Amino acid sequence: MVSGRTAATVAETEATLRKDGCGAAGVCGAAEEDDMAARLVDAALENFGRVDYLVNTVGGSPHIRPPLELDREGFLATMSHNIWPAVALIQEAMRRGLADGGGAVVNISSGTVHKTTPSMIAYKAAKTALNAMTETLARELGPLGVRVNGVAPGLTRTSATKDLWSYGEQEAQTQALHSFTTADDIAGAVLFLLSDDARQVTGTIIDVDGGNRLAGGGSSPFAPR
Repeated sequence: MVSGRTAATVAETEATLRKDGCGAAGVCGAAEEDDMAARLVDAALENFGRVDYLVNTVGGSPHIRPPLELDREGFLATMSHNIWPAVALIQEAMRRGLADGGGAVVNISSGTVHKTTPSMIAYKAAKTALNAMTETLARELGPLGVRVNGVAPGLTRTSATKDLWSYGEQEAQTQALHSFTTADDIAGAVLFLLSDDARQVTGTIIDVDGGNRLAGGGSSPFAPR
């Protein structure tokens, strides 16, 4: 199952997955919509009969402001955007059978939680809260047979970060592994956490950032220069 804000993006992703030999179905809409979680689970059950794995990838920082300029609306909107869709989808999936045969959840966090970039204060707060939620849900859902973990990417080469690719390539040379993180790197960590190889792993956040977090708090494309 995939979801996205535009029909064209969803259709393209479905086509790519089918070309790779996967069964695929998509739901178009924003994760914040009140009925989105139910629509996704409905479609999963209709197309595949059950829900075994759940990956929450929703996130973003639409209100990049210095701490003394950030308003209540922007702060709360950032918190809600990065947390509530994940909570809602986990709740819906649990109600509809995620735990019936055991299952696994992966929440996509961010390496921003390790930094102190002032203009990213709302985003850091949101992803830190997501990590806390991940750990708490791991304890709550573990006895039901469901593992809950997280993956925290650093700056990653994706279509959404295209304007930052040049910065990312330069920054990568200062990091431990000297390589710019790709979407496949994130996917590999997610697949591990969903798999039986991680059957004893829960409540854990894996950083996938090429060692970016080791550089300290000042390394960010949003930091003043």
